[in-house]
Amino acid sequence: MRRGGPELRHAAGVQDLLTAFGLVFVAELGDKTQLAAAGFATRYQARLVAAGVVVGYVAVSSISVLIGAVAGAAFPTRAVNIAAALVFIVVGFATLRAGDPDAGAPKQSGSGRAAVGVAGSIALAIVLAELGDKTMLATISLAASGETVATWIGATAGITSAGLLGVVFGDAIARRMPLQVVRLGAAALFLSIGLLVLTVELR
Repeated sequence: MRRGGPELRHAAGVQDLLTAFGLVFVAELGDKTQLAAAGFATRYQARLVAAGVVVGYVAVSSISVLIGAVAGAAFPTRAVNIAAALVFIVVGFATLRAGDPDAGAPKQSGSGRAAVGVAGSIALAIVLAELGDKTMLATISLAASGETVATWIGATAGITSAGLLGVVFGDAIARRMPLQVVRLGAAALFLSIGLLVLTVELR
């Protein structure tokens, strides 16, 4: 907690918010979870992917800020990264299987419980992929030295904005390319992310 009058604390809070937004947004650009969000958007309706992405990123930012503010502890990143890699590999194979029998079918949308399940699965994949990632570590560091609420708002806005850009990009690709090509590309993307992370963690 910073000392000083209300105006000084307010200025410091705004600075922490903007710093967290900028650093986390830039750190997430091109990251595996942003690419995964784009991949999910080629398979599912954008609104479901966006919901899952937002829930996942809010959860990750909350966990990161809590760790930074309370203890500065670290997750067992190797085990978490391996779990995230396996999730992406499973999703990749599932995408390949979905592309064979119904090459002309529209993107999956779902309704009711199915829609909640899709969004929940995407959120879980995002959380697993982000735990121990550079974006999470940056948020922990910022929260440890800055205003907790301001850092949480900035980090959440930054990481969510980057993720939603990925959703928009993936949805745009799906609208302009043959569905079978899109599914093969999405499957290759998920498998590449999973195998790359797995290779790094197991070597």
